[in-house]
Amino acid sequence: MQQSLRRVEQATLAPQDNTSAQPPTPVLLVPNQAAESKRDQRLERYEQVHALRQQGYQIKDIAHHLGMGKRTVYTYLSHETFPEWQPPIRRRGSGLDPYKGYLLEQWQQGQQQTKQLFIDIQKQGYQGSYATVARYTRQLRQSPPQAQPPPETLNDFPGRGPAPQNQTASSTSLSARRAAWLLLQRAESLTTEQKQTLEHLYQQPELTDAITLAQGFIELVRQRLPEDLDGWLAKAANSSVKVFQTFAKGLKEDYDAVKAGLTLEVSNGPVEGLNNRLKMLKRQMFGRAGLDLLAKRFILTS
Repeated sequence: MQQSLRRVEQATLAPQDNTSAQPPTPVLLVPNQAAESKRDQRLERYEQVHALRQQGYQIKDIAHHLGMGKRTVYTYLSHETFPEWQPPIRRRGSGLDPYKGYLLEQWQQGQQQTKQLFIDIQKQGYQGSYATVARYTRQLRQSPPQAQPPPETLNDFPGRGPAPQNQTASSTSLSARRAAWLLLQRAESLTTEQKQTLEHLYQQPELTDAITLAQGFIELVRQRLPEDLDGWLAKAANSSVKVFQTFAKGLKEDYDAVKAGLTLEVSNGPVEGLNNRLKMLKRQMFGRAGLDLLAKRFILTS
């Protein structure tokens, strides 16, 4: 699957004019430009939320239509003007930061064994966990080569290097999670670039079964088609995609509840949401306050 995603990524980055023999030039974005692009997307969503509200749509319908959380919809509606993003007051660095330069240099020289890299930086004084190193090497493995600064730009000081002035836009790295996210979105909420990426995904033979099953289940849930559930479960169980086989097996074990969820209008979602909120408050106040204050917060929250 990773090879298919890489092909889609390269096809997305390829220039539209195929008559040129020059290799594709990576799209570079300055951090300020990337932030401005994200702001434009949030502003567009903010305007869509207010427009749908003025047309008489309810909060849950707006959230469902735009693929947003209801809390985000409430936040947008509570502001008469677009709420600008506020940067965090304090940002903590990672204990791996002093060693990322060394890891990147070793990675580009061919040493891509996470365990050995972990042992090497431990000898240099790294006291963090193996999981942190594994997350960083996973990012290196998923990022395209042009997104990584060349080793010669690193300082002679072990494990440190200058921060690059420009960086490749993170959106060019097509991970399995990002591809799944694109498949789950409604067509009207996608940008032109995202639609082009989806078209390239559809053209990958290795992903055909997975895409068909995923979109079939999404349609089944959104349109409430309980009569199609048995057919979808049979296709998923007989497919070559192990993830869907496991998923179908889990649905069959709780078949009555799944069928009821597709058939009935009522749902225990609000009750479960309230329970989750109360449990969060209980954990927040554990060891910090008495039962009287906890009871008051429960009452005010509910």
